[in-house]
Amino acid sequence: MELDRRQFIAVSGAVAAAGLLPGATAWADTGEERKPGAHDEPKGTWLPGDTHVHDDHSSDGSAPRQLSSQRDPGNLPVSDQISYAESVGLAFMPLTDHRTFDQHWDPLWKSDRLILLNGEEANGSPHAIVLGAVDTVVDGANPPGSAPFRHVQQSIWDAHAQDAVWSVAHPDDGEYTPAGGPNENASAQGIDTVEVWNVSSNPEVEIEYAENRWNHGFRFGAVAASDSHFKELRPTNAPGRPTTWVFAAERSVRAILDALKAGRTTVSLSPDGPFVTIEADVNGDGRFEAIGGDEVIVADRKLSKHAALRVRARSAVGMRVLVYAAPGRSAGPLATFVPTKDDQTYLLPLTLTGDHSWYRVEVRGPGEVSGRDVDPNLPDQLRGATSPVFVSVKRGAEPAPEIALPQPANGDDRAELVLGEQGEFTGFADVAVAGQVTHVVAQAHRDHRTTVVYRRLDGHGNKHAGKDIVLSGDSGTARAPRVAASGEDVWVVWQDSRGHEQPHRPEIYLRHSRDGGKSFESAVKLSNGQGRAEQPALTLLDGRHPVVAWAQNGSGAFDVHVQVVGVDPTPVNISAVGKVIVPGTPDDARSPIHPASLFPSVAVTEHGGIVVTWQDNRFDPDAGWTGHTPPPGQAASGGTNPDNWEIVAAVRSSRSQGWGTPVRVSANDNAADRHPSVAVGRDGTLVVIWETKALSASGANLSLRASRSTDGTTWSAAEAVGLDANAMSQRPRLGVDPDGSVRAVWYDSRSADWRWKVFTSRLTATGWTPAVQVSTRGNGTWPAVDNGTVVFTSDREAQRSQRDGTQGIYLFA
Repeated sequence: MELDRRQFIAVSGAVAAAGLLPGATAWADTGEERKPGAHDEPKGTWLPGDTHVHDDHSSDGSAPRQLSSQRDPGNLPVSDQISYAESVGLAFMPLTDHRTFDQHWDPLWKSDRLILLNGEEANGSPHAIVLGAVDTVVDGANPPGSAPFRHVQQSIWDAHAQDAVWSVAHPDDGEYTPAGGPNENASAQGIDTVEVWNVSSNPEVEIEYAENRWNHGFRFGAVAASDSHFKELRPTNAPGRPTTWVFAAERSVRAILDALKAGRTTVSLSPDGPFVTIEADVNGDGRFEAIGGDEVIVADRKLSKHAALRVRARSAVGMRVLVYAAPGRSAGPLATFVPTKDDQTYLLPLTLTGDHSWYRVEVRGPGEVSGRDVDPNLPDQLRGATSPVFVSVKRGAEPAPEIALPQPANGDDRAELVLGEQGEFTGFADVAVAGQVTHVVAQAHRDHRTTVVYRRLDGHGNKHAGKDIVLSGDSGTARAPRVAASGEDVWVVWQDSRGHEQPHRPEIYLRHSRDGGKSFESAVKLSNGQGRAEQPALTLLDGRHPVVAWAQNGSGAFDVHVQVVGVDPTPVNISAVGKVIVPGTPDDARSPIHPASLFPSVAVTEHGGIVVTWQDNRFDPDAGWTGHTPPPGQAASGGTNPDNWEIVAAVRSSRSQGWGTPVRVSANDNAADRHPSVAVGRDGTLVVIWETKALSASGANLSLRASRSTDGTTWSAAEAVGLDANAMSQRPRLGVDPDGSVRAVWYDSRSADWRWKVFTSRLTATGWTPAVQVSTRGNGTWPAVDNGTVVFTSDREAQRSQRDGTQGIYLFA
């Protein structure tokens, strides 16, 4: 046993037998809970997983594809990576393919043993891992003269507007070099986690980068990444090798994401260990109230003489366990010990040396190299590491980047908070106005659960007119609400797994209020239980019958289903007509073709017609697969260009209950057109708006296009809306103003303070009016509009640029 800088006390034996360690963390397992000895110690379960895994939905996702510049067949289907993760005992995993969400629309994206997280390896340079978003986070181009990391910072804010996790991927290839130190990208603020152990690069440099940022006031957790592409390298490079463990409040998607955002992580060589944790009893009362990732604020530097750190190592016999304090490895370890038993715990006295301190642990041992670019002669390779426990005096640390962010705009836009609380996420709002009453719904994340909340506002938009109501009951997996209202009738629709996420099988639920939102009847399930039913849209036919559209993959490919409630006995699949399904062959993972019809929007005409529009990739030469396999005679291509998504529409006339054949609205083979919204103006004109992007992997901005029709079958040429070539414009929504004109709202990156802002434009007899900014403070995202009333999500009440997930719903009347 070696002592460095501070003496420590070793307590031998397993925690359960020690008798001296109340509240010690139970050995991590997919089902074993920590049993605390005091009420104020963290409660949860350690779950093993991976945060960075590929398959053939990445153009270079398998060895044959990567080595042939995409010419050869792939050999790594989604199911292969999932099955392997199940076999080694992982509890969670995303498939983080390059700049795409196609993997999530694959029929093979399912597991009854593994919690699958939405995931993507986003951005061009540097790469980032985004977990928990609803679709791909697009990496736009920096405006001329702007700081090089502006697009990175906007990507972080975009992810946080969805309460998603944003992680730095292999920082030694994008943010840092030992010779040059941190580059401009390292100044981005608000990152949630950093890959300190990516086996495809150099974890020694990645740890060096993480310590550099921690010493500059950045606060984030540590994760490991297999970055698995090649099944040929199993088991040394495969899902779960290395393993990221999260200390989650429960076994659910939201709890895992929350644990990652809190940095409550530790990493190990494999699910079998070695497993190491760090805890802190900062006030010296004998209860260890903080674990790795936590940030503790104290009144002054002088702590109780009983303040202590507790380090526990499992399956680390004969290895070196090193405890570091800020500034980290450059100062040498605080203490070093070599466990002699399979489960051993050590106590160290805790004292502070500065106003912002941190403490972490590494496990090292001889053997195989820990990463592709690590010195093979290094005697002790990385085998495990914790996130730090952060301790600050009086206030939490603030980032001290090399390049500061622009000061946020402070103008008063007179938007009023209508849903949300400090420290909580409330987002993805929708709004409906009926007479003098406004109805708002949103998705709220509380206590590691996802719920649908509703609020009724009086004629002045007064949020005190009614209390918020949780419409999704006891479920913690409710998402994506929409609302419609007519007179005293209010309907709300959403998707909900009802707590079952293995496998993911959300259903579509509808609730009705007959008294203007003061009370609601029981929820009614509309979908049929086959596959995943997601992304509902809602409008009203003749003010009495809800028209609900959603995407569902019960038959393999995602199709759009529609039901006029009270008229149609069952939902109707309106997108399958003309779609070609290719089952594929076993010798090529990329040969199956399941074109996806997604993100529907619905509107009705004055005479009872219905129009539904959605995004569809059936016109892509190999739908669902980034990049393209070159046809015979053409050179190998490489690249990760997105699918040719197009906007498609189908109509049902007032004289028929049958649906017309889907028609192309955007009709552009050279762009990815996504996320449509449809409305009908007072003059009966059908209007569709969407976001469009060049078929480029990254560095291309999203902009808006719109088209008009009088019958839903013939559409005008696309016209730009609110175009700024140097800005990103995304997630448009349409509504009809009191005067009958169609209004568009969206969020946009053109503001001088870099933050996303809500913009609007109105369709007039001469075309779309110039874009007008309507939100000012903070980031404004995910707007919706009805009858001239706009709601949107904003982080304007967040108190810090990091580790403050406050997002609320604001309203302009």
